[in-house]
Amino acid sequence: MAQQGCLETHLPLKALVRYDYNMFHKLLIAFTFAVQLLCISTDFAQADDRDLSTLVEQLASKKFALRQSAMAELIQRGAEAIPELERALASDNRELRFRAQRVLNSVEQNAYQLKLEAFMQNGSAAVELPGWEEFQAISGSNSEARRLFVLMCRAEPDIMRNLGRPPSAISNLIAKRCRELQQIFRTYKRDSIELGTVTTLLFVGGLEGIRVDDTSIKTIYSVCNYNAFRDEMYTRQSNSTIRYTSTPRSEILRQIFAIWMKHGQSWDAQMAFNLAMQYNIRQCLPRALEIVHDEATPCHVAQIALVAVVRFGEKEHILDLESRIDDKSFCGVAQKIGNKLHQTQLRDIALAGAFLLADKNPRDYGFDRVSYTTSKQLNYSTVGFADDESRGAARKQWDELRPTLKLPTTKAPTDDAE
Repeated sequence: MAQQGCLETHLPLKALVRYDYNMFHKLLIAFTFAVQLLCISTDFAQADDRDLSTLVEQLASKKFALRQSAMAELIQRGAEAIPELERALASDNRELRFRAQRVLNSVEQNAYQLKLEAFMQNGSAAVELPGWEEFQAISGSNSEARRLFVLMCRAEPDIMRNLGRPPSAISNLIAKRCRELQQIFRTYKRDSIELGTVTTLLFVGGLEGIRVDDTSIKTIYSVCNYNAFRDEMYTRQSNSTIRYTSTPRSEILRQIFAIWMKHGQSWDAQMAFNLAMQYNIRQCLPRALEIVHDEATPCHVAQIALVAVVRFGEKEHILDLESRIDDKSFCGVAQKIGNKLHQTQLRDIALAGAFLLADKNPRDYGFDRVSYTTSKQLNYSTVGFADDESRGAARKQWDELRPTLKLPTTKAPTDDAE
């Protein structure tokens, strides 16, 4: 019995030793983990007390947790961190430059979104948004103008929030965006292009000092043919005719397009005026007059500018057409009818247009083949003559009609006049 009692006494001791060992092992693991957490917490605590320069330096730390905490705190500090982040962009440390740029982008985007929200709530906050002052000068400050501006800011935030930067930087952003759009043309439907994108490119590209390369100009005119912009300009009726839209938004878009047309010098000018007449953009008339009066304008550009003057002009603009009424420049348009070759010169377009603005039908004055729309848009391939005799006969009839017209006695001023 004694031996049995002794054995029963020792078994619990062995079990207790094993239990104590397991508990000690678990406590050791827990202690080690707690120490690690304490070290990480210490890092974060130190990060909270760091100044901005230290935070920016630690963007390149070897410790992942420290890099992340520095990025998070810099983003939280917002605009006050921007100067230090911009200095970091010039660092020799590639990791620092990379993370500083990421943080800077986040900070600027957050700040911009806050301003945009304030703008939506209260128009008076709009003066703080880059580009609003210039946009307001074109569109006014009514609710429709603000909605369109917000649409632009949401569609192209990278361009719109950087409008306060040097013109060269903005020009680069436009070129970059146009390259992206060219890729979209190849892979997506044209309906993916938003109105805010088209309006932004037209508006920003038309700002003073902004240079747009030829490829980007072509891209921007191309997107103006897409549904997003076209649907704002007119609607197609059930009988296949179109009805031009006249709303506060469409008129703002027309004005922005007319300003953008300063880029039209050659083939791009032809594209610009074709779109202007397609969308009934009467605001292009000053640009057309400027081109007509510029003697250095290439013939192929002057001819479509003359057509635009006739389309959008009034009787008083006969004076502007007369500045080209003796211009024998060949437009490059010729049609063979029977055995006769009819060629169009600038003076032919100017003369036919003068009759139209005088509310006369050019067919009654020697232009037997002339074709034009109800809105007085001439087809310049139909106004040429087979010989100078026929051309001279039409001119003689104009010279007889001209004194009967009540027009200003002085020539319309041009931009070159003092």
